[in-house]
Amino acid sequence: MTAQTPILSIHDLQVSYGRGSREKQVIFDASLEIATGEVIGLIGETGSGKSTLARTVLGLVKASGGRVEFDGTDLSRLKPAQWREFRRSGVLQYVFQDPQRSLDPEFTVEQSIAEPLVTQGRLSSAEIAAKVREYLARVHLDESLLSRLPGQISGGQRQRVAIARALVSEPKLLILDEPVSALDSANRVQILELLQSLAGPSVSLLFISHDLGSVAGITDRVVVLYRGRIVEVNSTDAIINAPHHAYTRLLVGSAPTLTGAASARATREELRAKIAAD
Repeated sequence: MTAQTPILSIHDLQVSYGRGSREKQVIFDASLEIATGEVIGLIGETGSGKSTLARTVLGLVKASGGRVEFDGTDLSRLKPAQWREFRRSGVLQYVFQDPQRSLDPEFTVEQSIAEPLVTQGRLSSAEIAAKVREYLARVHLDESLLSRLPGQISGGQRQRVAIARALVSEPKLLILDEPVSALDSANRVQILELLQSLAGPSVSLLFISHDLGSVAGITDRVVVLYRGRIVEVNSTDAIINAPHHAYTRLLVGSAPTLTGAASARATREELRAKIAAD
């Protein structure tokens, strides 16, 4: 990977909830960089601060210290109007654990995927319709679903719609917060395979999970978060085969799905090479 400005840089981030005697710090001096086209796994148990870190990057939680830079822009200094414009640009997108939280129950699949483009106001109706169909195909869904509501499709299909909606504005970074934990095993595998196919040089992925086995096959590096502190950062292979921190060793030992992770990563590298060649 060539030297370049990281798409995301987190410097000594601190986050606290509450005030005064009730203040509780939940993120401690977290620092992390994600390069363009890199796929990072952020791993930790429930309550470790994973979602809080992601929500702070998105500007939904205010940091109490440190800074967050996106593609060279200091997000920590943005005013509310600037944040609205930044979000409207679509360069940073977020996929929830439960797509029911992000999909309007009264919007059809077509309306849900189109919404970011409609908000931007840059494309004609015909161009938006074409984009919607393009990204519906990219997540392997049939156009027959376009007129359906979220409640009329399966959980796996809803998550694919949420991913299509996040990708349609062509973001530089996609943050996925436990995107497969609410799915059954069959849908979990399908979504992981989909994310593996989407990884490429134009989009970086931050995949948040409590399950190392879920992310091992599609990530370049893994960041281990324990009680609000980043305790280990290394290549996925090194994390799996030679974990340093005791908590990381516990995660590795409790992830039986790690079998085949190396071959899955090899497949993703082949996909990336093909994308670059095309």
